[in-house]
Amino acid sequence: MTQQAYDGAKLPADQVAHIAGDLRVTAGVPLTLILRQVDGSTLSVGQSAVDVLPGEHQLLVDCQIAETKSTSRHSITVDVLAGEKYRLVAETAPGLHGCNEVALVPQ
Repeated sequence: MTQQAYDGAKLPADQVAHIAGDLRVTAGVPLTLILRQVDGSTLSVGQSAVDVLPGEHQLLVDCQIAETKSTSRHSITVDVLAGEKYRLVAETAPGLHGCNEVALVPQ
């Protein structure tokens, strides 16, 4: 599900930016990027994406590594454009033993 992270009525897709993380339940997946908060607002358990107005936003993302059962939390500032879709990606430590950095890239 997608959270609407702006006030008012739902806007058309060409007027908002869509930011997607991974689903919280991802059995068998070596790396999971969970979008926890956008601009201080926490996403609910069933939400893995958010629609925001264009501009700068603060994201809080958990990077979970299945093999080591480790989680690191990353706060990133992003600048997004209307009508664009974005996804979270991670730069991992050698051997997938941790998340060095999380970034947002266009889909």
